[in-house]
Amino acid sequence: MRIWFSVILIFYAVLNWLIGRQIYDLLKINKFAYWPIFVIIAISPLLGRLSLISILDKLGNYWLIFFYFATFVAILGIFIKNKPFFIGCYLLIFLAIFYGALHAKSIKVEPYNLAIPKKANDLRVVMLSDIHIDKQKSAGYVAKMVQDINALNPDMVFLPGDIFDDRDINSLKKEQETLKGIKTKYGVYGVLGNHEYYGGNLSESLAIFKEVNIQILRDEVIEVAGVYIVGREDASQKSRKGLVEILQNVDKTKPIILLDHQPVALDEAQNNGVDLQLSGHTHRGQFFPNQLITKRIYEVDYGYLAKDNLQVIVSSGYGTWGPPVRIGTQSEIIDLKINFDK
Repeated sequence: MRIWFSVILIFYAVLNWLIGRQIYDLLKINKFAYWPIFVIIAISPLLGRLSLISILDKLGNYWLIFFYFATFVAILGIFIKNKPFFIGCYLLIFLAIFYGALHAKSIKVEPYNLAIPKKANDLRVVMLSDIHIDKQKSAGYVAKMVQDINALNPDMVFLPGDIFDDRDINSLKKEQETLKGIKTKYGVYGVLGNHEYYGGNLSESLAIFKEVNIQILRDEVIEVAGVYIVGREDASQKSRKGLVEILQNVDKTKPIILLDHQPVALDEAQNNGVDLQLSGHTHRGQFFPNQLITKRIYEVDYGYLAKDNLQVIVSSGYGTWGPPVRIGTQSEIIDLKINFDK
């Protein structure tokens, strides 16, 4: 593990040197002023993650996406020497990030209408994946989210993972009263994503979720309004149970809705009588061209898929992770109407 981390750091350092050298050659400014500033910016993602200087956390997030695109430009610069071309490339990167930062704040309501051929009363479900509540989110972020949910007047709300994403539990604590404002007929249900495990404060966050009436399902199933709601531990957890064990006491003539953060194990869900799986995690790549990668990794990385009697919806997410930027993808809240047999 340490060896791989060292390799990644060296690789990151080399790429940053290529980017820094190229920008320096384009700007031709005082090297004693330029390089210290560049080095601080380049290591800001690491310093920010270590919480050494809070403002570097935000700077680091923006540097990550700049670094992502600038890497291609810097490597191209090894083979091509054309100053106006590369100045244009960097201007395009800045414009793309500026657009993506504005676009990420635009939340689209994505409607779905599904039929499940089992008996129950019709439901209107609101689903938000990958909210990523953290201290970097803008003031009013959670309040707007609650407003967006309540505007749809849901019977149930499903939160399939990565609700909270911060080492500082206070960023969740300060939103407690706001989260209590979610209004539903039958309640709010969620599962854990991979990011809930990263902060080292899982027990505290679970206590807060309980306090604000968000019921987190961890390899368990409950029945609400004649429908089974199944919540799985995140696929990153080796201890998570199989669906055969979780569903052993379930009446499979009734509707079964599965919340699983990552859109994986679809065959397992299909073979165990699940009617609908709701997932997130992928962000649909969040910014171009990552959606080309997620499309190859997952059977369905975004949108709707039908596998015989199993239906799957994967959301691109309500929020963002890392860079607060979306390019070629859309932040969304899913407005899901489920029709059952009467």
